[in-house]
Amino acid sequence: MIFSRVRFGCLLVWVMSSAVACDGGGSVQSPPSSVKERVADSAPYLCALVPERAFRTATALSVPLTSDWDGAQTDNGLCLAFSADQKAPLGLTWSYLNGEETVRFQQKKWADDTTYRLPSDLGEGLAVVIPTAGAVARPNYVIALFGCGKKRPWISIDFAPVVRGRDAVQDMFDFMRIAEKRFGEIHKCTPRPS
Repeated sequence: MIFSRVRFGCLLVWVMSSAVACDGGGSVQSPPSSVKERVADSAPYLCALVPERAFRTATALSVPLTSDWDGAQTDNGLCLAFSADQKAPLGLTWSYLNGEETVRFQQKKWADDTTYRLPSDLGEGLAVVIPTAGAVARPNYVIALFGCGKKRPWISIDFAPVVRGRDAVQDMFDFMRIAEKRFGEIHKCTPRPS
């Protein structure tokens, strides 16, 4: 009797999942537009460097967010985007100091995880999706050391999980590309690979 119930339950789950995956015409539903839409640059920005609309599209966050820098930004900065009802879904750090050491430290830190080398136009660094099963508020982490004028700043961005079906690594690369461009505009320098 129990075995029959288990088989019936499995059959019911299979039928329901098949019905959800198809529309009336029997074709597989296309992914929501938030999965297909690439990260694009547009104002306003969170932490001055991350386009808010693209961030919301990638993460499906709809709650109000406010970003705030920790003090004056002379040679470094730390910013978090806060939401009233959850942990900060976005963190951003930049500095002119210790770039090579910081990138090497992150490479060692994530050596046992799957990391992704940055595209050459972004400079030196890595991206990693931390396997957390929801235990970490910002499992997507990317860091880049690049040239900007006569200085070599680095930027790190960590953010909330992306919508299922999105390419988190590509999103990290796109967010970093925009962040470097915005950094150059704000600090009046031209970003280039390190």
